[in-house]
Parts: sequence; structure tokens; C-alpha cells
Amino acid sequence: MKKKIWIGASVAILLLLMLMVGMALYQKEMKVAAASVVFDGEPYHVHFSSPIDKQSIQQGKVYVVDEKGNKVDADISLSDSRRTLTIKGLNEGKYILHIDRKPVEFQVIKKLESVKSVEELKRYFQAVLAMYEQDIGRERGIVVEEKASDSSSSGHSTINNQVEGIDEGDIVITDGDYIYTIVEQTVKIVDAQNSKNLRYISTIQLEQNSYPQLLLKEGDYLILLLDEFVQNKGNAKGFYMGHSFTKAAIYDVKDASKPKLVKEFGQEGYMNGVRQYNGVLYMISNYSPNFWKLEEQDVELRPHIIDGKKVALLEIENISIIPGTLEPSYTIISAIDLNQLTSKKVNTKGYLGSTSTLYMSPNALYLTAFDVKEAVPIERNTITLDTDVSIVQRRFNDQKTKIYKMLINGTSIEFAATASVKGHVLNQFSMDEHNGYFRIATTEGFASGKQANSKNHLFIFDETLKQVGEVSNLAKGERIYSVRYMGDKAYIVTFRETDPLFVIDTSKPSNPKVLGELKIPGFSNYLHPLGKNHLIGIGYAAEQRMDSWSKEPITVTTGIKISLFDVSNLSKPKELDSVVVGGRGTYSEAEHNHKAFFRNEALNYYGFPVVLYEEDKKDELHYKGIGALVYEITPERGIQLKGDLVTPAKADELYEDWNSAILRLVYVDNALFTVSPKEVKSYDIKTFQPLGQVKISK
Repeated sequence: MKKKIWIGASVAILLLLMLMVGMALYQKEMKVAAASVVFDGEPYHVHFSSPIDKQSIQQGKVYVVDEKGNKVDADISLSDSRRTLTIKGLNEGKYILHIDRKPVEFQVIKKLESVKSVEELKRYFQAVLAMYEQDIGRERGIVVEEKASDSSSSGHSTINNQVEGIDEGDIVITDGDYIYTIVEQTVKIVDAQNSKNLRYISTIQLEQNSYPQLLLKEGDYLILLLDEFVQNKGNAKGFYMGHSFTKAAIYDVKDASKPKLVKEFGQEGYMNGVRQYNGVLYMISNYSPNFWKLEEQDVELRPHIIDGKKVALLEIENISIIPGTLEPSYTIISAIDLNQLTSKKVNTKGYLGSTSTLYMSPNALYLTAFDVKEAVPIERNTITLDTDVSIVQRRFNDQKTKIYKMLINGTSIEFAATASVKGHVLNQFSMDEHNGYFRIATTEGFASGKQANSKNHLFIFDETLKQVGEVSNLAKGERIYSVRYMGDKAYIVTFRETDPLFVIDTSKPSNPKVLGELKIPGFSNYLHPLGKNHLIGIGYAAEQRMDSWSKEPITVTTGIKISLFDVSNLSKPKELDSVVVGGRGTYSEAEHNHKAFFRNEALNYYGFPVVLYEEDKKDELHYKGIGALVYEITPERGIQLKGDLVTPAKADELYEDWNSAILRLVYVDNALFTVSPKEVKSYDIKTFQPLGQVKISK
């Protein structure tokens, strides 16, 4: 079930109790929004509903005193828009900011603490509501819908995870004996032990309002991650109100023909992601309560959690506020030891502050959030074609990304540090942890049209999220399309008209350097390591055309492009080979979802599902077929097509049948399997001759 989550950019700091103070400043009534707490080393921001006079600071009307009333030496600055005041250079302690003799109390702290009471939580949301009404310093955005291991189990496919050993879950998985696949509101289980005699043996049927999203396997347990809507009791017929939950349903599939539900737990909100490491499952969701009703009625502001059939509110001591945020949304994180399901309870924590992209290393969980401190005023719902482009650009230019680091140790989750960088991240591959250093690549600015002013950066942080190095201003006017980290090297693809592949050495974190650059037509949306000195790129070919309307040259994508990059000479990367599949309109899920990328490293096989289209001389698209392609990719032989599993379009077929679309390719021993919503087929992995098939749905 697809969902859109509307969130805003993060604005202020931790443990926020917003202070909405009406004050007369220079004969004009205005509102002030400020945090009550800020982390040591972080700037403290105060936002105004209208610009203030620059002279107010110079005239001594704005100053800071400590808790004893003594003035302190603080670095106070005013933004260009004169709507945001920033204070730096304060040590741990309590302070009062005086603005035209109106005090704003705040505190500088070093350690994250829990919310103390429900009343404190209510004051926080009341302040957020007031800020929404005033629209002070806010920017709204949309969260859009996320090092693959180079080693697979010798006998069967594994999930194409970013970090080796940290499973991310997928819609199709295999344990070497059975294939498990999500089909609508069911999980289908196929016995794949005899590739010539496939057997559909069982179905896990979910309830009416449950929608499966991901599957994981741990020992005899099949873990089903799902979204579930729970309707409030007493709702009028035909009027649905309730709660959306992210849930984990754990089944014992030792006898796969008879799956048994052994544990079920969940948390309120929409799924952000899951990870499984060392037998522990981590589940992350985002949730926003109905805080806008606070002016009319009492509202439950705490998220609900589920253990079995028991629904409860998250304990107040397990709720904290992420530093550097001012959001009416929670990030909820649960952890459970899968080896002790009956004796260990689920550890769940809620952090006020919505997040989007997540990356996990063996040591920590990193979450990012939008962080726009300075927003150019645009009235809500007023952006039109006539809106000044410079105003829209300004919103992109001001965008920053907040980083939150959570230390993980088994089921223990502890907030560790926060930092902020210019620009926004593309996806989880924009981030990486190596030898204790965290690396993140971002695009800053506006990357479209004649007024494109974008630039790209790579930032490096130590274990405390203190920045130690950066590479700035790469590929101006372009944006990042893919990132890959391999050891102490970073590979970044940007694009506008050509595809620059940047090779960056991060072996000296304090002094990272661009070693080489390769420019070729097209771009790669996904980069996959091939040994230590090569990369496979999956993206699109591109060409220049004359736009019939503007009469100006434009860049358009054509077919899917597979590239083999040689980075053995870091200063001179080169494209060893490339293949273009289909024409404009051709599509593969692997373009935006790395889990759809098939690997069998023992045979040097790499592939993906595909829908083929071609373009005629009139620029019209024609459907050509649906299926999958498998290539042998080696530095010695380049890119060689081994398995063409595409079913050509029939004469009367104008569009693809998504019920026949291949969701994933997996292998077990000497057989390759294609999985679609309606059937599983098997092939000889060397000759690609059909072996068997079984229907799993109509």
C-alpha cells in the first residue's frame, strides 16, 4: 500500500518546549519561536514572525545573561531575512536571552534526557501548533519513497544488502529450500528443493487491513513486516478513523507447509525501514499524532505500541526529543532479540523529530532529517507556475540535512550525537561508516532549468559526529544520481548532460581528495562493487534533442544502460564496456531499488527484471516485452548476455501485464528462479533452459 508522508524540515533543537512570546519590538507586535534546550556545541536559533531591525543587536537590545543575571560573551548574528537569530559560543548551563527586555529562557546541555511528563509533551505540541499557525521559519517538503555484500551463500541467493551481514528485508527471499514471496495481502511459500517439480505448499493470509511490505528469515523464523490499519471502536459505519501501525509478525516455518504465528508486535506509524543484525531485529517507523486538534479537545500525543493483541501507550520515560528538531512527528525504534522471543520484551523508544533516510553499520544507526533553518516566506498552497523561480531556488539553497547517530548494542539503543550538513541526501547509499568515520554525500541547491545552481559535497565525521574533512562543490549545476563506498574510496555519479564518475580518496579523513573523473553519456542510478577494482553501473543512456516547444536542446533518457567501470587506476577511471537495453520507456525496478539487482558472484552473473519499450520516429512508445535479463560481467570478457528471459509482447498488447512482471530473480544451487505475482518458474542456471513452474495465484 503506497503512502505519502508529508513532513516539514527540522528547525530547532532537543527537548523542545517552545516559547511563544508576544512582544512589542520597534512598535510592532510579533511572535517569537525558540527552543528551550540546545546541545552543547550546537547553535541556538530564535525565529520571528516578521523581520527585526538589524540595529537591535548593536544597540544592546538583544543580549544573553547566565542564571545569575550576568551578561555573557555570546556570538549573536541575524540572518539575511532578519527572521532568525543565531547564538553560538555558549557552554553548558542555563541562560536567558533578552530581546527588547523580553526574556527567553533556554538551557545548553550535554546529555539527552527523556520527556518528564505528559503535560510537558502537551506543551511541546501546543508550541508546534502555534508555530504552524504562524508559519515561522518553516519549510515543507515531501518524503519520497530508500556496501552490498560481494559474498553470497554458496547455495542460494541472499538479499542485496548495503552492508554485509545487515539484512534489510525484501519482498521475495529464499533459504535454499523454500521461496517466500509477498503477493497482495498474502505470503506464498513454494518448495524449491526439486527445481523440476516445484510445489506451492502454503499461504499466510493476512487480515483485511494488513499489508505486507518485507520478509526476513532468521533460523526457523520467517519475519513478516507489515503495515496495518486498526479502526477505532465505535466508528460510524463507512467512516474510518483509527491508527496505522508498523508490525512484525514472526512465524515458525520449521514445517513450511504449516506456518505458525509465534509472536506479533508493532508500533504506531508508517514504516521507515527495518534491519536485522546478529539475531536482533530493528524496526523504524514515523508517526504524527493529531496535534492540530489540541485547541478543540484533549488529544493523545503518545504513540501506541502493540505486543500480541495488547495495545498500550509508549511509556513517557521512553520518549525523548531529537536534538535539532521542531517537528510534530516521532521516529519510533524497536529492537527485539529473535533468539529469545519468549523471554525478552521488545525495547521501544520514541524520538520526537521525523526522519527520512536511514543507514545502519554494525555499530550504529544513522537517521537523517530535513533541516531548513531559514525559509523564504511563501504562503501555503500558493506555489504556481508564476511563482518567482528565485524564491523556489532559495528554499533548495537553504536546505540542510540533520544527522542523528544512535549507538546499537543488541537490543540497546542510545542516542549518541547529531550534526548538520549542507544539501540533501539521495538515498541510504549516500551514507557509510568506515574505520570509525562517517561519510555522507549531498546535493546542495537547485539542479533544474537555466538557473540551476546546484553543487555536490562529501563530508566526513568522526565518532562524535564532529566534521573532520570534506570535498566541496563537485559538478556544479548537476545533482547526485548514485554513490558507492568501497573501503576508503568513494565513487559519486552526478548528471545533467553527461555522467561524471568521481573517484574520491578518503584514506585521510581530514584531507579527502578527488583522484579521478570520468565523463560519459548517460548516468548510473546504482553502483555495485565487482571485486576491489571494478564497478557495475545500472542507469540510463541519454542523448541531446531539440525540444519542439522551447526550440532549445534538452537531455532525454533512452534505454537502460549497463556499464562496467575500471577504477584500478584511481586517477584515470574508465568504462571498460557498456550495453544499452531497449529504448525510451524501458524500465527496471533495479533502477531505484537495489534489492531487485540479482547477483551470483560464483558465476559472475548479474541481472534484473525489465519491461521493454521502443520509440518510433514519431516519438511514440511501443511495448515490446516483459521479463528479466541475466549477464555475465567480468573485467576480462566485459558484459555478456547469458539469459534472455523476456516474453515478447503479443501483437495486440499495448502495455505490460503487471501480474506477469518478474518481481525478483533468485537462485538455489544449479537452478535460477523467476518470481512473479502469479507464478514461480525455474531454469537451468548454466543453459537457462526451462525446468519447471508452479502457479501461486490467479
